[in-house]
Amino acid sequence: MRNWKAILISGLFLLPVFGARAQLADGIAALVNDDVITFSDVQNSLGDTEQQLAQSYRGNELMEKIRDARKDALEQLVERRLIIQDFKKRGGTIPESVIEDEIRVIIDEHYGKDRSLFIKTLEALGLSLETFKDRISDKVIVRYMQGKEMSGEQIIISPYKIEQYYKEHVKDFSEGEKVKLRMIYIKKIAGEEKDQKRMAHEILSKLNTGVDFATLASIYSEDSKNDEGGEYGFIGRETLRKELTDVAFNLKVGHFSPVIETDDGFYIMQIIEKKDAKVASLADARDLIERLLVVEEKKRLQDQWIRRLKRRAYIRTY
Repeated sequence: MRNWKAILISGLFLLPVFGARAQLADGIAALVNDDVITFSDVQNSLGDTEQQLAQSYRGNELMEKIRDARKDALEQLVERRLIIQDFKKRGGTIPESVIEDEIRVIIDEHYGKDRSLFIKTLEALGLSLETFKDRISDKVIVRYMQGKEMSGEQIIISPYKIEQYYKEHVKDFSEGEKVKLRMIYIKKIAGEEKDQKRMAHEILSKLNTGVDFATLASIYSEDSKNDEGGEYGFIGRETLRKELTDVAFNLKVGHFSPVIETDDGFYIMQIIEKKDAKVASLADARDLIERLLVVEEKKRLQDQWIRRLKRRAYIRTY
């Protein structure tokens, strides 16, 4: 069972309470028509964002990041409230059975199907079951309205748009040359470099007499892949350091390299297989491009919808 604090962070308890349910004692952050968003609503929606920012920033930069985070959080709360108001203006209602189904899923997934434990957790948080139902209702409304306004079934992406996207982003569908390799790595230790270099050359001698590369890698290699016979799978040029890349991509399949010395150690590589560079065809990329364009179109429709709601609303922030 997940800790209730983790559930709180995930947002199940962070849906803001508006209108007559809002607590005004902490101050008004915004008015959205007749509904109120309080400063605590904004703080709750942020979760532990401010603490996370404090781990990466200091001073004026931290304050600026926090201001931006609070501004973004308030904007999202305003938009959420507009969506809920629009739903109610249209005469929409959420059946009690839908709310109960949502709560049942939460209890099943996070409380081991123990409803009494769920109720006790609400009480510990100072929430009544009815208040929690209101929050779940708001969540369901937003999800329903977003689905209604941005239904994928209404979005048709023309072949021309797909072709244009492919031409403009062809680099995104290209894949560079790759090699599948095994590697033996001997780590340098200060004062022992000569012995380690000697060991690397002894391993190379064993390879030259026909001893299996994977077997020697599992015995001698000092990296995380030794249990797998030193196999790294397919990797691109950008994965390896330059001195290793220059050697690996010039080796023939089945061949192994000489001992390569770097600042941190000694390497021997064997090439198992190669893949030439290629570009995915338009036919292969078509489905992915269509999904990407549908997401973009949904975002455009949502922005358009929210702008329309804002034009009709009275919104004041403090």
